[in-house]
Amino acid sequence: MTLQYRLSAAIVAVAAIAAPALAQSDPASRAWLAQQFASYRAGSSMAPQGAPTPLANSLATWEWLRRPVPAGVTYPLSLQSQWLAAHPGWPGHSAIRRRAETQAADQTKASDAEALAYFRAVPPITSAGQARYALLLAGPEAVAQARAAWARPSIPPELESALLARFGSNFTREDHAARADQLIWAGQTSAAARLIPFLDDEARALAQARIALRTGAPDAEARAASVPAKYRRNAGLTHDRSIFLERQGRLSEAEALLAAGDTDAGATAPETWLERRLTLGRAAMRRGDHQTAYRILANHKAVAPGVNPASLPLSVRVDLSDTDWLAGWLELRKLGRPEHAREHFTRFNAAVTTPISQTRGDYWLGRAEKAAGNPAAATAAFERAARHSDYYYGQLAAEELGRTPALPMVPRITPTAADRQKAEGSSLGRALQLLIDAGEAERASLFTRALADSLTTPAEARAAAEYGQRINRPDLGVWTWKAARPRGDLATFDLAYPRLPASSPVPSQDWIISHAIARQESSFDRTALSSAGARGLMQLMPATAQDVARRLGLPYNAQRLFDDPAYNVTLGSDYIRLRRDNFSNAAMAIAAYNAGAGNVRKWLTMNGDPRGGTTNDLIDWVEMIPITETRNYVQRVTENAVVYSLLEPTRQGAQPRASQWLKNP
Repeated sequence: MTLQYRLSAAIVAVAAIAAPALAQSDPASRAWLAQQFASYRAGSSMAPQGAPTPLANSLATWEWLRRPVPAGVTYPLSLQSQWLAAHPGWPGHSAIRRRAETQAADQTKASDAEALAYFRAVPPITSAGQARYALLLAGPEAVAQARAAWARPSIPPELESALLARFGSNFTREDHAARADQLIWAGQTSAAARLIPFLDDEARALAQARIALRTGAPDAEARAASVPAKYRRNAGLTHDRSIFLERQGRLSEAEALLAAGDTDAGATAPETWLERRLTLGRAAMRRGDHQTAYRILANHKAVAPGVNPASLPLSVRVDLSDTDWLAGWLELRKLGRPEHAREHFTRFNAAVTTPISQTRGDYWLGRAEKAAGNPAAATAAFERAARHSDYYYGQLAAEELGRTPALPMVPRITPTAADRQKAEGSSLGRALQLLIDAGEAERASLFTRALADSLTTPAEARAAAEYGQRINRPDLGVWTWKAARPRGDLATFDLAYPRLPASSPVPSQDWIISHAIARQESSFDRTALSSAGARGLMQLMPATAQDVARRLGLPYNAQRLFDDPAYNVTLGSDYIRLRRDNFSNAAMAIAAYNAGAGNVRKWLTMNGDPRGGTTNDLIDWVEMIPITETRNYVQRVTENAVVYSLLEPTRQGAQPRASQWLKNP
């Protein structure tokens, strides 16, 4: 039976966060794998041999395939295809597959027989792979692959020529026109020019005009003006004209062109089209021309009538939702037209599918309805958003309703042996344990997220989070929650907000904010190392850590940032305290922790100083942070701080409302 309970103030303590996991894998595998990884770090490019167990061999092969291939070396495609087929869902699987496919598509690196065998085992996903595979096939299957490849850009010239020579009679003028269109959208004008002889007169005129615009030809504007009437509202032509005008120093004309919205609906490269509008729209917004910014964004016509936005590829939906949201926000907060803003936030909701994004849309829809004088509709939208009180916008929505955010009702689930087997006994779970035991904590971190992403039921997620506690990987609980939460699965909430052991020297006034930052920065993975070099629980850059240590009179030791969580948190807590002192505002301190104090000062100059204003002014200031990563970071750390405040209400500095974290020091 499944029971419901409301989580109390107790949260899981990471009592042994500094301790290694108890070894459970066999000693021979641990020793062999550690030696194999050491050899790869030393520059070896040899395939693993002599593994004592299949799992050890799989992990060593994974590491081997992930590393850069030395110049002049090729790895056997048969081995790569076998590994790929046997390890779906492993970290880096897509990157390994793309690199193998690049090799298979290259006639100098793979024979016809090798490439054909590879593609039969691992179907191609790139245009180059599809092209090579088509050339190796016969009959209708070959034609289908060739046409699929021809519809996409980025085919190497030698494969393009080979496809045209063999399948030219199978390609229609429409096929050639569609390919030329995509090539020009991608900026591959030389490849597009090679298709000019295969186009009809009208399509040729359009392609030549677009190529002239993209290359800055002297006759570009004349060609654009003379395209056939059927193409004068073509989105690609408008896009390329806007680029040409901006490069000519005629930015206002480029903006006016996009703002007019004089194009046919349904761009054939909607992602590129929307990104162009977002770039110019945001630039206009930042210089205070809100009307122009709005028109550039609102008049996109990226989606053809009758197309369900939720059915579009994720990358397109991201840009589409960003465009509609920003247009709605400008209408509401800068232009004073809430009744029109509602339409954009409604369209935003139609394009998003995850609770975190739906909560954002409902919060802003509620704000628009409230400003438009529709209290009942506003309350309904705020209620929908407030159901997700672990999210920033859900927390703000609760405040609009006059409530403090409430912790979610969590199902009490006891995993079965089968659930635990799915978590612990899967190849991902066993690989995670073996990597930990072999001393490869950084590599193990990749498997915590992969394992979390592989689970499909609340009981499996619960089993994985509990497994993370037993092997002292609290980050597995965080990642399991992040993977399950979009599905509406709340079964691991009590394991999703770890806390440091009571012995950790976190100053009481910094306890909440330090935990909120550590959860966002590292998911409580003490071994975390970012691509930029940030280290440990609070992801400190070595130079920053050294400066803070000097100020505190502590010896600096870079390795301790990984090995000693207390040391990492001591330095990180002091650094965030310094930033709070700098700005007398928690939200700005959080932004400075991520992007640096200099950027925050620049944004205060650019976007105004909201510290003496209303909560809504501070919400707007966060929305106007120009770096997407930092804007998201401030919102995620704020929502973490609210949850930790609700879980630990007696802690010094606990503030259970998002507005308090936005406004207070």
